[in-house]
Amino acid sequence: MNDPILPNNIEVEENILGGILLDPSAMGRVIDLLTPEVFYITAHSTIYRAALDLYHQDKPTDLLSIKTWLSNHKLLKQVGGEAKLIQLLERTVSAVNIDHLASLVVDKYKRRELIAAGHDLVKLGHDTTTELESVFDQSEQKIFNLTTNKQDQFKPKIIGDCLAAVVTKISQGSEPAYPTGLGNLDTLIGGLIKQDLIIVAARASMGKTWLACHLTNHIATTQHKPVVFFSAEMSSEQLTKRLLSMHSGIDSHRLIHNTIYADEYETLKQALGTLGELPIIIDDTPASALTPAKIRSVLRKIRHERGELGLVVLDYIQKLGDRSAGNRAQAVGKFSGAFKDIAKEFDVPFVALAQINRGVESQSNKRPGMADIKDSGDIEQDMECDSFALN
Repeated sequence: MNDPILPNNIEVEENILGGILLDPSAMGRVIDLLTPEVFYITAHSTIYRAALDLYHQDKPTDLLSIKTWLSNHKLLKQVGGEAKLIQLLERTVSAVNIDHLASLVVDKYKRRELIAAGHDLVKLGHDTTTELESVFDQSEQKIFNLTTNKQDQFKPKIIGDCLAAVVTKISQGSEPAYPTGLGNLDTLIGGLIKQDLIIVAARASMGKTWLACHLTNHIATTQHKPVVFFSAEMSSEQLTKRLLSMHSGIDSHRLIHNTIYADEYETLKQALGTLGELPIIIDDTPASALTPAKIRSVLRKIRHERGELGLVVLDYIQKLGDRSAGNRAQAVGKFSGAFKDIAKEFDVPFVALAQINRGVESQSNKRPGMADIKDSGDIEQDMECDSFALN
């Protein structure tokens, strides 16, 4: 049985190329929409590549120029000769709708890419040499790449467009950062800014997790956006009891040991209702399995289901990966670089907790610095600011 013909629209492709040959301004209208790969017919892809190269050289894209380019690159015969170019011109009335035509071609291309991705997923499913988590992540990434236009998201922006966005936010009174609810901390770091990686570092039992829980609760309460807490340090039950302690005022140690006094049940009931309404998601995947790929996968699903993220929290960074690895500093540095990329990709503040080396206690100056972060690696160059939780 013959394979079905892949989605395409040859007539539209011809009209686009004819418009480029006919109208000197047409290329500028489609250059950000089309790449040579989106054309189904190889000859059409080659002709568009010729027009693209000429455009980048500030040369015209008329019939003579494209014919000369193809001839110089020994490609004229492959595309059907001068007769093919003349045919494209004759079949085109104008380039007035070329923007719309470009979107139709991209639609067919995306459908072909979806079919190709489907074939890749089948191959991944059969590949038993690859870890299942990696298979899932690669599968999700393939589909995610089809549903987002990263070319538009990260393409260079002229300063005028950037200024327009800035003026809009100023006129709307948009907050540049989420307040933390702690005045001194806001003064220190300027609040939680989207796309920032913020490292909170301290020795054990100095308040890192309390601060992480406070930020989680505060952002979920004030911004009404999902806060995702990756807890490599404690279970979801333990973390939930910490958050419940904040809402109820009941000592967290007693909650952890299920010791509640009779006169506290009403307060606990109210706290349960309030906390249960907050958009807080806890992921307590074991540290050995909590990779940047896993974090991306979880965040994609939550963003798809719940919309824009408010905050991502990780407790704590040195717990991750192979803890017996020879160069832990290098490994931790790679994690911090990945977390900075995640903050940018998901347009969200990313707060990561970190441990301070024991050696800081023997220093004459007990105030820790960047060099005191355990296995610090490249953390300093990846983060936007550092906040040390101290007694």
